[in-house]
Order: sequence, then C-alpha cells, then structure tokens
Amino acid sequence: DQNNFSSPTLNKKLNEDLSILNKKSIILPLGEVKISRKVKSILIIVRMNTEVEIWDQNKKRLFEQPKIEYSYRSINSLINSINFCNNKYPNLKIKTIIIDDNSNEENLDRIKKLIEGKNIDILPINYEKYKGKILKQKSKETFSNLASLLKSFEIGKEQGEDLIFFVEDDYLH
Repeated sequence: DQNNFSSPTLNKKLNEDLSILNKKSIILPLGEVKISRKVKSILIIVRMNTEVEIWDQNKKRLFEQPKIEYSYRSINSLINSINFCNNKYPNLKIKTIIIDDNSNEENLDRIKKLIEGKNIDILPINYEKYKGKILKQKSKETFSNLASLLKSFEIGKEQGEDLIFFVEDDYLH
C-alpha cells in the first residue's frame, strides 16, 4: 500500500525487514522468492591501493584528500557493515581479504591497526606471477590494477563458498 508505505500481505511496514535470511527474499515489485540454497558464508574481497590517485582519469577526487583517507574510510565503513551483519545474523560466516597493491609501510600500518582483531587478512600482490598472464601495459599503474583484479578473481574462485563480494577502496571518484 503506497499510501501508508506498508505491505498488507506481510503485515509489515516497508522500512522493516521484509526478507528472512535463508528462507525468502522479498523483492519489490516482484514479490516473494523462495530461497533454495542457504547462504552460510560471505567472502568479501577488497582491492586496496593507498597511494595512487585517480591514475586513469584527469580529475581530482571529490573531497581532495590523500588516497589513504579514502582507503581508510572505505574499510572502516565496511567493518561497521560487517559488525551490523554479524549482530543480525550471528551464524553467517564473513571473511574479508584485502588485496594490497603496493601500499607504503606507513599506510599499511594504519590499515593494519584498523583491522586488528577482525577476521580480515591483507595479502600483497606478487607482480611477477602476473607478467606472463597480463599483456604489456602502457603504465605500471594499469598493470598493477589488472594484477589486483586477477588476484581477486583467483581468491574468489579458490576460497569462495557461497557469496563473494568484490569491493574497491575508493568509493568516491
């Protein structure tokens, strides 16, 4: 009912949770979808580069802060979302892996402090591994970006069980 922002068939307001994890998903305006495969785990893969500004564009970021600020805030926001999800669905296993694209030690230490005690790992990229797989690029940054993307897909294929989310550390372009 659009007049009072509610669903008469569910007897709920539309700002309430309409779906039930692993039972049914309510998708407006399509209706109810029965869940046939239960979700037990989520793998979140974050591509992070705390150094390079917008390497393939000729513009500045919206707030004109150093790149580490975008990385830090993105990962902090992700941690808050994971904590919310863990509280709401305590049986759901959530694992996060950060693929680090050549961050300096100072930036890496800042991120490590942020994720301390969390179920989050940071993996560096072995660029040599990808030299034979990725064609020669015009810039080192383009090659690094493609290597981190390929590493993300490899980890998703190797470690993903149910759902895999691919995330980048710079939500503002």
